[in-house]
Amino acid sequence: MPPTVFQRKTLWAAITALSFVAIAAVVVLIGKITIDGISFLRPVLLPLAIAGILAYLLEPAVCWLERRRLARTWAVVLVFLAIFAVGVGILLWVLPTAWHQGEVFAANLPSYSARAQALVVETLNKIQKLGEIPLLNKAVNPQAEVDPLSAYVSKMAADGVQWLQNQLPGIAASTGRFLQNSAGSFLGAFGILLSLILVPIFLFFFLNDGKSISKNWSNYLPLRASPLKNEIVSLISEINGYLISFFRGQLVVSMIDGVLIGFCLLVFVRLDFAILIGLLVCVLGLIPYAGMLICWVPAVLIATAQFGDWWHPMWVTVIFLACNQLEGIFLSPKIVGESVGLHPLTVIVSVLAWSVILGGLLGALLAVPLTATLKVLLKRYFWDRGAPV
Repeated sequence: MPPTVFQRKTLWAAITALSFVAIAAVVVLIGKITIDGISFLRPVLLPLAIAGILAYLLEPAVCWLERRRLARTWAVVLVFLAIFAVGVGILLWVLPTAWHQGEVFAANLPSYSARAQALVVETLNKIQKLGEIPLLNKAVNPQAEVDPLSAYVSKMAADGVQWLQNQLPGIAASTGRFLQNSAGSFLGAFGILLSLILVPIFLFFFLNDGKSISKNWSNYLPLRASPLKNEIVSLISEINGYLISFFRGQLVVSMIDGVLIGFCLLVFVRLDFAILIGLLVCVLGLIPYAGMLICWVPAVLIATAQFGDWWHPMWVTVIFLACNQLEGIFLSPKIVGESVGLHPLTVIVSVLAWSVILGGLLGALLAVPLTATLKVLLKRYFWDRGAPV
């Protein structure tokens, strides 16, 4: 007896659902294997990613020298020499100041430590004295009528003090583990050293062979000439255009942020190591939002230890927030523009998510490129399917 219409529809729906489950399982398995492989090879992939980003940024300088009838290899060598000269110049300019500030910091370290401890103790005592305020005293006086709001505030204050006391000892250890996991992986400290050595080597070959790679990379795809190969080439070219526009624009933005923050910290706050923090912003500013946050932490810690109050760390925070708002409202829209077309909230979530998925610095560096790649794929094959690209 042949199956009824209902049985055929049910059977077909079951087969379709099973196929979707099988496809999803394969995708998840491939994704897990890829992420595990990336995490395992982090000491090699991290210098590759950094060298690739630097190649995006330095390619215009090499092309400019080529247009002056200089051979590409000599143009790359000249760019390397210029970078080396600038680095040495910065060191010669900053190192004496940093050395002097380091000596002063080391000499005053006991007083800094005592001042910071006294500030923490004083703050904790002030928080604990909240219970003596008449509004809150009802919450701790069993004879008085209990005010739910007062009880909640007192409990939150006590819980906050306890949480701070419990978390402070683990902050340094967590920071060390993050830095080690960012580059070390299975090679540990040797992985960090390997990453630092390989960056200039990879960068030289990327720049020296960049023009040849950009012209002939499609010839090395293991596909014959076909519409599929043309589609893949078009897709990769579109993603590459997004990445070039983003990184070059973001570099200009990060340099402006670094100059502004370093100047404000030096002139208005008179913070030790203000120049070094500004240079750190210029470099880590390539990581949207997270780079600014990473630079804010040492600035606040230095301000707390140097001045021994909460006002100077607050002004440091105000400077970082003001520069961040200036970047978000004026700089990024004008300079970076719609290079990747990602909403700021999407950028923040992607940086956090890829940092967790890939681990540490590698995930933060590749967050925007990977998210932009996903956007291009979804836009081409799902959101705008059937529309001309």
